[in-house]
Amino acid sequence: MGKERSRQRHTFILLFLSTVAVCRGQGDLVFENDEAALDLPRVLFAVQRGPRGPLLMPKTGFAVHYAFLDTGASGILMSRETATQLGMTIDRRARFVDVGVGGAEHFGVSEPLYLGLANIHTENPQDPRAYRMVGRARFQIKATQAGLLSPAVDIIGMPALKGRVVVLDTAATNRLGYCAATVLPPGAPGIPAVHITVALRFQWFSNPRNPENIPPLPVMAPNPVIDNIVLHHHGKNSRATWLLDTGGTISLISTRQAKRLGILDRQGKPVIKPAFSLLVGGVGQPTTIPGYQFERLIIPLRNGRNLIFKNARLGVHDIHYTDGKTQTQRTLDGVFGINFLCASAKMVGLLPGDISETPFDKVVIDMPRAQLGLRLRAR
Repeated sequence: MGKERSRQRHTFILLFLSTVAVCRGQGDLVFENDEAALDLPRVLFAVQRGPRGPLLMPKTGFAVHYAFLDTGASGILMSRETATQLGMTIDRRARFVDVGVGGAEHFGVSEPLYLGLANIHTENPQDPRAYRMVGRARFQIKATQAGLLSPAVDIIGMPALKGRVVVLDTAATNRLGYCAATVLPPGAPGIPAVHITVALRFQWFSNPRNPENIPPLPVMAPNPVIDNIVLHHHGKNSRATWLLDTGGTISLISTRQAKRLGILDRQGKPVIKPAFSLLVGGVGQPTTIPGYQFERLIIPLRNGRNLIFKNARLGVHDIHYTDGKTQTQRTLDGVFGINFLCASAKMVGLLPGDISETPFDKVVIDMPRAQLGLRLRAR
């Protein structure tokens, strides 16, 4: 057993060093992916009114609840179904306006509650000790029940992740498994080492001063962004700041970026036929987004080199938000979705076609260090 473990370790080291050697020769890491992620990061959650419990649960008894872990969400969002099932009290006076890919949406606001998180592979999710408590906060509550095009979804956003380290098992999606997420305190023993890192910066996108808001307001936090991402297409370049969005099935750029690259004309009309289109949901109404294939997406690494995705397939769509300080409307230049970090697929209509495996074994989003870390799979 000891010799076999040693042999596996040496094999991994040799494979990784050969990958690094190739990268040194080229100067960059180069990969390809497709437009639609096969899964989004998932985490189990539990809610309680007091710091020591008990857990809120349906009248019929304990039920497992999972949510998508979303760095692109400025708050913690619960579906109307989950709020009703767990007996959350919704403040009748409060109202909060949030924005997303489908535009603005009005939410209710919950009573203050304690939130606990656990890995989706936890053996005993009914045990309150399985959940790591991350604090007390008011949640956004969906105003309406889910429909056919917008199923009930719960989202754990940045307020629960601030000051913590997120570990994503992205390699599992190559086996059509779940992208399991674990949220840990800094320095925890379960945080894996990574091979490359990307610098992050935190930026506010929520607007507590929106005149339509009625307090008490839900908890909010800034979101991670990646500066100086470059798109190269047919001799044209566009450099911009993109939102790191683990809740984004696809990635996209604004129409302003598409115009710079010659994909759209000055009036915003397509110069070339879209390569694909996707129906996406989230905050706001479901929206169909056209997509195009770009020659190279270039992300600067902290070691001075670049992470490059060839033939990057991106949607083109404007997401508007209001700057909380200046109260001026702005537009996101780009969204770096989870499809670049886990297994992804080309879409044929509403169905996945060709599948691309992710080259990343683990993804580590270290909020205190403000960095995105990537561990390469042994090949």
